[in-house]
Amino acid sequence: MRSESMHEPQPIEVYLNDHLAGATGACELARNAVEKFATTSHRNFLAEFLPQVEEDRATLEQLIATVGGTPNPVKQASAWVMEKVSRLKLSPGGLGSEEMSALLTIETLCIGVDGKICLWTAMKAVAAEIPDLKTIDFDALLAQAQQQRQGLEKERLDAARAALPATVGAGR
Repeated sequence: MRSESMHEPQPIEVYLNDHLAGATGACELARNAVEKFATTSHRNFLAEFLPQVEEDRATLEQLIATVGGTPNPVKQASAWVMEKVSRLKLSPGGLGSEEMSALLTIETLCIGVDGKICLWTAMKAVAAEIPDLKTIDFDALLAQAQQQRQGLEKERLDAARAALPATVGAGR
């Protein structure tokens, strides 16, 4: 039998917590990338990108509180652990080169920002129906995510040119 004091999360709380878990993983991945690629051409972009992702994560925490929810510690811990496990796959040793590691790390960040674009688009669509969300500028959040994605795309293509040289297959 369920206790009356147990909190039954609303769908919006579940949705926001799922994205908060993603943002937690993205913060960890970006923080690690800033260190790992400190001597590469990606360093400046990543150093600017990290605080933006951390700010977005804080915005999600505030949104969860705004809708009367609480962050889900299990989802947060799971995201944190998954990012640590991903370091094995995304390490230069696991991929054979720092360039390939940079490419796949940046592509992973791209996927995260694509999810964030979906999040802000969905929240904008429902904000008019949820009084607590009417004052939040989802257009600005969406524009920032789109700018982040454009910046990541430039870095991704630079990383691809470095990681995937034109000599592929030449030695066969």
